[in-house]
Amino acid sequence: MTRHAKHTRPARETTPTSGWTPDCDFLFATNQRAFARWLNGMNGLSQEIAQFTQSRLQEDMAAWSALASCRNAQDAFECQRRFAERATAGYLAEVTKLSAMMISLADEGLESRRRHSEATS
Repeated sequence: MTRHAKHTRPARETTPTSGWTPDCDFLFATNQRAFARWLNGMNGLSQEIAQFTQSRLQEDMAAWSALASCRNAQDAFECQRRFAERATAGYLAEVTKLSAMMISLADEGLESRRRHSEATS
């Protein structure tokens, strides 16, 4: 078994800041506001998705009920066609809405960053 000598590192020297001190309160407040905006945006997206899912399930159940009441294949085919048409339109509208919400959230973040850059320069 070999013995390893303990190596000690020299103490770190402090770097002079030449009068520069970070404004930690400003950074903390800025980050806190950015996180709050992000959290509110994510909450809005989450609520929208939950609401859409609930309405989609209700529409699906109504479609199954309508399909069960069909008397022949032609009625069933027409029922399915209407269901697919409404579902497609609903999904397209929801994707458009969620995309707009996400773009708005990103724009808010970029605008906040732009204002911060202008304030510090």
